[in-house]
Amino acid sequence: MNQVIQNPRRVGEPPGGVRTLIIDDDPSIVRFLEIYLENQGFTIASALTGEEGLVLARQLQPDLILLDQMMPGLDGIEVLRRLKDEAETQRIPVVILTARSDVGEKVKGLDLGVDDYITKPFDIRELKARLLSVVARRREHDENTEAERLKTLKEVVASVSHEVNNPLAAILMCAEALERRRESDPYVRDKSRVIQDNVLRIRDILQRLERVKVIASKPYVAKERILDLGPEASE
Repeated sequence: MNQVIQNPRRVGEPPGGVRTLIIDDDPSIVRFLEIYLENQGFTIASALTGEEGLVLARQLQPDLILLDQMMPGLDGIEVLRRLKDEAETQRIPVVILTARSDVGEKVKGLDLGVDDYITKPFDIRELKARLLSVVARRREHDENTEAERLKTLKEVVASVSHEVNNPLAAILMCAEALERRRESDPYVRDKSRVIQDNVLRIRDILQRLERVKVIASKPYVAKERILDLGPEASE
């Protein structure tokens, strides 16, 4: 049993509309949660096994995973471990549903990075409130982290620009002077133009770095990614 999550959350969207993946082997609990949470504005996908849940987590990248601890096959703790071990799923908040009061099991989950525990039987209104609280905390954390990363990038770019702009100006002036001195020599002229074009390209890269407002990456080679600086200046 599963439903495909659609309409990914827009940046700045409030906690309502949380894309939630439920992983629980009890169809009746899954259906109960689906009906209630969908009526509350959540967008739901569900899986009845840990294996299926891991596949859907990778595919859908939900805002939140509601995970049952006691399941045959892969139990909740092992699913949590695998989610946190994989780069593509390790940042997804996880809330565990448990019928056990074993402190050792809870500590194990907390060590692995679970965001909250909800004990069965639960009050459905409390469950909703705690799910929204977990998502709100994670979004606030992500926004603060993004702001810190952007601030650090800006500081690095300012420092690099300060150190690089003067040498670039000197290179540009020397290339232009050499071209004027040897204007009748096509070889010197062509090489001077190559130097000038590349100096201007470096300046353009620094200016694009200064304009970056969101830390985003793009594919580079193999599985590596690099910072996306946005569109290049038109020729």
